[in-house]
Amino acid sequence: MQILRIPAVCQMLGLSRVTVWRRVKLDPSFPRPIRLGASDKSAIGFLQHELNAWIAGNRN
Repeated sequence: MQILRIPAVCQMLGLSRVTVWRRVKLDPSFPRPIRLGASDKSAIGFLQHELNAWIAGNRN
C-alpha cells in the first residue's frame, strides 16, 4: 500500500493543488484523503491504488 502526498497526486493527475481539493469536496467518486497521524493537523495522503482505480474509471 503506497500513500502519495499532495504534490505527487498533483503530478500524477496533472491537476493543480486547488483542483485536487475541489475534486475531494465536490466529486463523490474521487478518493478520500487519509490522515497520516493521530492529530487533526497531521499530514494527509491518498492511497495510490484508489487514485489508479479512479483514473481507470474516468477515462471516458
